[in-house]
Parts: sequence; C-alpha cells; structure tokens
Amino acid sequence: MYSETRHKQGEAAKEAWKTVDIAGQLNVARKGEAALLAEQLKTEEALQKARRDALIRSMVFDGTVATQLKEPIEKQLLALAGSPQAAVAWAAALKKEERAKSNLHDAEIEFTRAGVEMPACGAMSQQSFDDWAQAHAGAPAYLRAAWMSAADECSGTGLTAGSIFEFKGGALAITQKEVAEARAAIGGAKAASLAARNQVSKLSKEYSGELEKLSADPKRAQDKLKSIAKELGDALAKIEKLPDPVSRQFVSEQRVKALDATLASLAGNADSKGENGSTSAALASLAEWFDKSNVALTDAKKPRLAAALLLRNLEQAKADAAAKDAQLQAMELQLLESKMSWQLEQLRSLSYGHQALQAVGADMAAMQMRAALAPAETAKATSGKAFEDKTKVWKSAASYLDANGRLAAEVNKTEIQRNALDHERAIAYAEGNIAQWNVLISSTINQLAEYGDAGVRKEDITGLVNSIALLFIAKGVQ
Repeated sequence: MYSETRHKQGEAAKEAWKTVDIAGQLNVARKGEAALLAEQLKTEEALQKARRDALIRSMVFDGTVATQLKEPIEKQLLALAGSPQAAVAWAAALKKEERAKSNLHDAEIEFTRAGVEMPACGAMSQQSFDDWAQAHAGAPAYLRAAWMSAADECSGTGLTAGSIFEFKGGALAITQKEVAEARAAIGGAKAASLAARNQVSKLSKEYSGELEKLSADPKRAQDKLKSIAKELGDALAKIEKLPDPVSRQFVSEQRVKALDATLASLAGNADSKGENGSTSAALASLAEWFDKSNVALTDAKKPRLAAALLLRNLEQAKADAAAKDAQLQAMELQLLESKMSWQLEQLRSLSYGHQALQAVGADMAAMQMRAALAPAETAKATSGKAFEDKTKVWKSAASYLDANGRLAAEVNKTEIQRNALDHERAIAYAEGNIAQWNVLISSTINQLAEYGDAGVRKEDITGLVNSIALLFIAKGVQ
C-alpha cells in the first residue's frame, strides 16, 4: 500500500542529497592548494634573490678571489656534478654534440643546394651513396663528400654525446636516476599493457566470430564460446592487476562500453549490424557479475537495469580516477625532466665561471674581491694582463651569482611543484573514492524515492470500486 509518510521521506532524502556540494568542496581544496603553491613559488624566488644579495655583500666586505669565488664554485661543482672534472667532461661532450650537429647541418645544406633532400640517418646506414644516386637521377657527384660526412656523424656518438652523458655523483646523478626510473616505469607499464590489450582484441574477435557461427547454427556446441569467454575475462583481469593507471583505465573503459551497449540493446537501440557481437564479447569480462546477479533474460524475464546502471557508473568513476592518475604520473616525469634541465643550466653557468678563473694569475687569485671587482680607475689599467684577469673575475662572479640566484630558484621551484603534485594526487584519489560512493548513495536514494512513490493508493482503490460498480449497473440496465 502507498504510504504518504514514506513518500515524503524518500523525496526529502533525494532533495537533501542534491544539496551536498561535493564538487564545490573539492574545488575549495584545489583553490587552496593553488594559492599556496603560488605563494611558495614567489617566496622561493625572493629567498634565492636574498641569498644572492648576501653572497654579493660577503664578496664586497671580505675575502679574496680564491676564497670567495674559486673555492665556492668548486664546492658547488662537487655537489652538483660529483667533481669539477665531471663538469669539464660534460662540457666537452656538449661541444662534441654541437660540432656533430653542425657538421650534419652543413651536409644537409649541400643537399638542399643541389635540389634534393638528404636522407635520414637510418636510411644512410642501410645504403651506399652509389645506390642512393641511382635512385635520384641528376644528383651531382660532389654530394658524395657531404654524404660521407653525414654518414660519419650518423654512425658516431657525437650527435647524442651531451644528452646521454652520465653523471657518476652529485645531485645531477640522483636526478638522472629518478628521470630514468620514471621513464622506465611509464614505458615498461605501457608496453606490458599494450601486449595484454592486443590479447584482449584478439580474443574479442575470436569470440565475435564464434558467436556468429552459433547464431547461424543454434545447435552448435557452445564449449568453444565459453572457453574464449573465460580467456577474455582472465585477460582483462590480468590487465587490471598491472600497476600502471593506463591499464586500469583500459579495463574500466571496456566495461563501461560493454554496459552501455547492453543497456542500449535492452532498450532496443542496438545496431543489428555487428553491435551485438562486440557487445557480447565485451560482456564476457562481466560474466561472473551477471551470473551472480542472476539477470539472464531466460530466468528473470526482466534484467535488473538498476544494478547494471550502478555498475556502469562505478566503472566510469574508476576509469576517470585512473585517467587522472596517468595524467599526474606524466606530470611527475615532466617536472623531473624540468629539474634536470635547470640543474644542467646551473652546471653550465658554474662551469663557465670555473673555466674563466683557471687562466687568472696568482696575483689576481690572491687579490681582495673588493679590489678585483672594482672598476678600472686609469687608462693604463684598461689593457694588458691585469685588465684581462679583471674581466674574467667579473664574468666568473656573474655566472656564480646567476647560478645561486635565478637558477637555484628554478631548481627548487620544481621540487615545490612536485610536492604540490603529491597534494593534487591525494585530492584526486579522494575525488575518485567520493565519486564511487556518490554513485552508490545516489542510486540507493533514487531507488528509495521511487519505492516511496510506489504502492496502491486510496484513489486507485476508489477508482477500481467505481469501475466495478459501473459494470454491475450497466449489466443491470441490460
């Protein structure tokens, strides 16, 4: 029987749940984190500027070129690259790479002048100039020299000498290792997921093909179909257990597609030209759930659409959470690469300052920093060895201060951004959990409201009695 009290309770619960602003609460948390991050980045810039100014003040008041400039630079090279020698080796590797790229560019210009396009390095390694010339009628013979030059650079290590340089110690070695591990984690997981996904695609095609055979011959044994369905379910379960978010996203999206197609099919909206086969193949991964829920049409006559819709929304929430996790993982790698880039800029600046001081005479190295940095006072001092040494000290001081001001701030800002990323990851995980609870609670409340609205009402009984009375009256009149 219909209950007005129960109806009001259901509607009240439904309206109360609508007022819960989950998205707004999450937005408040994100806005707070964004504001905090902005302030932290500004503070870091101000802090490094203050540190740079303190270094300038120290240089002006006390110490020699050796104690205030040369020794601090060497200590920082040790902390950053493992040793000053490693910094020198890295600088040499960079020059080797720049020279190799320049030579390759010069060869490319020669080909362009001749009106032909220079082959890529991979193509050059697979054929000779004579073979290439036969396929390019009219190519001048003088391109052989450019070809040989480009081929030498392509087969050598110069083109990547700087980018693949490996540091053995210092902060850069740590960052290099972190970047390599992050790249390997993303690349390896994607490779494992790709192989598993290809297996799912293969099994899905086999399932659809077997299903078509069964449709043509209903008496055909279903053992093969059940076997493929089990393999398909196992393959998806295997992907779901992989540690990377891309795999989890793939599984949830597959299930969402399967449930969408099923709900559309039950509603009479499925495409008869192949949708049924793909839907059935996808549903093999959900066979266990369907068996447990007893929603087979032959048994229940009517599928439990509310349960299917609930599962669909839960899988969508899981897919969204996995997609966010994958995005954050990629952002983590980008920040690590950015940190390494800024550290290399620091190393470049410090190496330049260190190199400039190597040619400075002993007298200049022992000179007070205040005097060494002071402007030249006479025309006589503006030439000769003394002035050259002064110029090198100025350049070295500028590089040292830049490394300890602007560049140090950029390196530290990447760490602050990584910390902020951890907070965003925590919010994203909470958002994913809340989304799943939201699906469950919303579905329950909606069903509660529908149940409250259901039942036989007083007016229904009155209408029924009146209808029966009218039938009897009509019969009496007849």
